[in-house]
Amino acid sequence: MSVPDCGRCRAITSTHETTTIADDEGLDFASLDDVKAQATTALTELAKDVLPGSVVRTLAIEVRDDLGPVLRIALRFEIEHIRTD
Repeated sequence: MSVPDCGRCRAITSTHETTTIADDEGLDFASLDDVKAQATTALTELAKDVLPGSVVRTLAIEVRDDLGPVLRIALRFEIEHIRTD
């Protein structure tokens, strides 16, 4: 699979449940590794804000460039009760 150089990978959209937060201005990245690092950091920051009190939640960040989606990073959080006694 071909990997874009990501010099223009700039728009980061984060989603959780049915809410989408779009970054219309975006950021410019030097490499795909930089994109991955920034998306990971953004997802962990989002998780700290929205996971407390949750039982099941999926969070995702999609990185796009002018041609469309480049990368999607997702986190699924679930609390499962194993014993009920």
